[in-house]
Amino acid sequence: MRNRKNWFIIAYDIRDPKRLRRVHYYLKKRALMAQRSVYLYKGDAGALGKIEKSLRKMTDSREDDIRLYPVRSPDALWEAGPRPGALQGALSGRRAAKPRLIDKLATLLQRNPPEARP
Repeated sequence: MRNRKNWFIIAYDIRDPKRLRRVHYYLKKRALMAQRSVYLYKGDAGALGKIEKSLRKMTDSREDDIRLYPVRSPDALWEAGPRPGALQGALSGRRAAKPRLIDKLATLLQRNPPEARP
């Protein structure tokens, strides 16, 4: 009988910078990064158990917070922000469009308009 692969969101809040880097690099090799501390993972229960066990060894349960959330399908996820669709593009194998220079400049000007500068 074949193990069924399911989708999970793995999210973390790590206090110590050294542990944070360790967890980040570990998950980066095994899952798709959705945000800095949020990953989308597809795997069976056995593989997820190994990841959970490894994360427990790398972290301090008194200070760090790690969450695993089952996701029915990545199509159910909603995205907004400067790169909407990047996650769906990565899942489908398509590259997300790079922001154009003019779009980057517009974003910078919105954050720091000329009249707000000293």
